Amino acid sequence: MSTTDIKSRSVLEIPVESEQKAMILYSALLPETESIPSDRATSTVTVNGSSLIVEIEANDLTAMRASLNSFVAWISACLRTLDTIDAKGS
Repeated sequence: MSTTDIKSRSVLEIPVESEQKAMILYSALLPETESIPSDRATSTVTVNGSSLIVEIEANDLTAMRASLNSFVAWISACLRTLDTIDAKGS
């Protein structure tokens, strides 16, 4: 079996403080799911209560790793930004 035959799927569930923050993350990440520059991986984002759900399917492990790394970095940046905004509003 070659690496191109490998199919993988990952689901990230990121609980946040509120449904409002989950929706903000959803809105920020949605464009990334619609414009992924690779045909080797696809992704979807949804909200379940106060959790953001990211589902990634990839044709190979390299594409999966790249997609996971990208989403984790984007989510981390969004959460840091929201924390900064919250801190300034206090």
